[in-house]
Amino acid sequence: MKNHLVLIFLFLITSMLGAQSSGIVSGPMLGPVELRDAIIWLEVTPEVKSISLQYRKANTSSYKTKMYKGELGNEFNPIQMQIGALDYNTAYEYQFLINSKLSNAKGTFKTKDLWQWRKPAPDFSFLVGSCHYGNEPVYDRPGKPYGGIRLFSKPWPKKMQHLCCGPVMPGIRVK
Repeated sequence: MKNHLVLIFLFLITSMLGAQSSGIVSGPMLGPVELRDAIIWLEVTPEVKSISLQYRKANTSSYKTKMYKGELGNEFNPIQMQIGALDYNTAYEYQFLINSKLSNAKGTFKTKDLWQWRKPAPDFSFLVGSCHYGNEPVYDRPGKPYGGIRLFSKPWPKKMQHLCCGPVMPGIRVK
């Protein structure tokens, strides 16, 4: 048992050191992707002096490079890089160069399709719910319990794109 704990501890320490030595604190995380642009977020350590984002169309060989021109070296360094002049409905790959070295921060995204006034609107799914109120039975009112978990008792769609949860609206029921 002790051997397992020691191995787990060593794994956690080495993985944390590996993340810090790469210069990345958090990310990359894909932000909004539109028809012709995309935003990618990343947070780096104070030791990072330069960041470049390389991107290309999927399955092509040449990368375009965008340098980060903001301030670095602070205690917290969240950055946001916007890529423009992209082609619509196209898959892209990206990677980061941190201090001029290729990092393992990589990813992919696909720009939106230009369907407006050209073809039918894409299918989408939408789940509407209300505030969830659950109570422990010992503290709930006698008789029929208040609230419930009806929203969570039904299976959610596998490819749900939107979720709207808001305040309870008296007299409005969505089934």
